[in-house]
Amino acid sequence: MDAQTLDRTTDHGGSLRWIACCVSLCASHWAGAGEAPARCEADLPEGHVLAERSSTIAALERMPESCLKSFAIECSESANRQIMDMPSAAICSMGYEALLRKGFAGDFHAFMDWWRTERREAIAR
Repeated sequence: MDAQTLDRTTDHGGSLRWIACCVSLCASHWAGAGEAPARCEADLPEGHVLAERSSTIAALERMPESCLKSFAIECSESANRQIMDMPSAAICSMGYEALLRKGFAGDFHAFMDWWRTERREAIAR
């Protein structure tokens, strides 16, 4: 997500800055793990991102699966640390939906198995 995207959406710019930051952190996480850095950018729809749920999910689905997984982990960790505001929770929900579709072909049980494994590994670190 670039600065122009953030400027287009003024109602929830803080949440969009948060997602942009998360996506950047996700890319650096994978790069730090020795993997080729993925292009973790979401070209969000014009207008109010929360009013464009389907378009936002579709934009997020165009991100590499590794970015979506890192984003989901970051959202989960953020929700464990604090009560999230509504726009941040909505963006995370859309990210989860995009990952469910792209990474797990809609199989919620497979998604939850992956998430539980990730949580156990995070706790073990």
